[in-house]
Amino acid sequence: MLKDFFVIATRALALLLLTVLSLEIALQLAFPHLPTVLVEPMPQYLERLGYRLNTAHGARQLPASEVVRYEVTALSGDLYRGSCISPADAQPMEPYLVSFKRDAHGFRNEEPWPHDIDLVVLGDSFTAAELIQRPFWQDLSDSMLVLAVPGSGTLEQLQLFEAFALPRKPETIVLAYFAGNDLHDNRHLAWMAHQGWTWHDVAHLGKSALDYSVLVRLFQFLSEAALPVVESACHYPLIAHTEPPTPVVFFRKFLPQLRQNEEHLTESQQLQLTKTGISALASALPASEGQLIIMYIPTKLEMYWQYLDDAAKAKFIDIETREHNVSGLKYLEPNLHVQRQVMRELADELGVSFLDLTTPLEDAIRAGIPPYFFADTHWNQQGHNIARKALLDFLDRSSLDI
Repeated sequence: MLKDFFVIATRALALLLLTVLSLEIALQLAFPHLPTVLVEPMPQYLERLGYRLNTAHGARQLPASEVVRYEVTALSGDLYRGSCISPADAQPMEPYLVSFKRDAHGFRNEEPWPHDIDLVVLGDSFTAAELIQRPFWQDLSDSMLVLAVPGSGTLEQLQLFEAFALPRKPETIVLAYFAGNDLHDNRHLAWMAHQGWTWHDVAHLGKSALDYSVLVRLFQFLSEAALPVVESACHYPLIAHTEPPTPVVFFRKFLPQLRQNEEHLTESQQLQLTKTGISALASALPASEGQLIIMYIPTKLEMYWQYLDDAAKAKFIDIETREHNVSGLKYLEPNLHVQRQVMRELADELGVSFLDLTTPLEDAIRAGIPPYFFADTHWNQQGHNIARKALLDFLDRSSLDI
């Protein structure tokens, strides 16, 4: 009898292991089609979706030749997960579709690429504009390249420039500099270089075999969903007293970049790294004809802070400090525009052009035109239209032949 029991138990265990293994294999095969909220935290997520994290030039690349289709709705936006805002607070908007095809290197350029280019645009997610059908750079020139990777900073964009644009001898470079995280991104890339790590290495750093299992991740996800929700104070949406009033949400991760005073920022390693990258871009241009334009993109907080009343500001600072451990926010208001001024001074020091998008965005907000998505850190189509007009006007004033 005991022998029979062990035989049955062994067969049952073998069947269970086979079932688990088969299910894991099926889930791995279906990985690109599984819900993003489930698989996004997994270390293989980006590479399984076609991202290149181990390239000869060192920068990341998005999926080559991918056909992209997004439906943008009131529930689209990075701040539903990046802040305490609830989807129940979504603002009314007309849904629309975005579709495009990436080129062979993962960018939004027409193919084939031109052999020589007049204009190259470098940037992060504001320039990649994944949720926008007509980005600010579209049709600026008949001979141009757009090299944009979400989450990239100046140094990674320099790697892309040297690999793809420099051999085509561009006459004008537009560097779309974002105040929210470009300084941090540059410091992070320098840290990676010091360690000798690639983006692939960082994605897989410290991971065990279980971290790659979809079944284990599914169990974690269901366990997290079953836990009781601990309610914490939430200050969102804040009401900006524009005309008409505008509900706004900000991104916590950008706050450290906006609270630094001028002395600290000027002496920081991250600004020196940024200066190095911008200098390299400027030196790559033709000595007599080329022009580098730093196009300064402010954060949503920079644009809407002045429209919050004192009670909303105090509540924001209190909750971010107490509930989310964001320190130093008492310095936020006096230093909110320091990075803008420091970048302008850096452009003057390096002898490059500076296009500040703060003023045209302020003019739009004052006129009742919201340039940002409600629950997203990025511009909506109106914001891209504003940036496009400002850039075209700047190029015209500069008498650049593009």
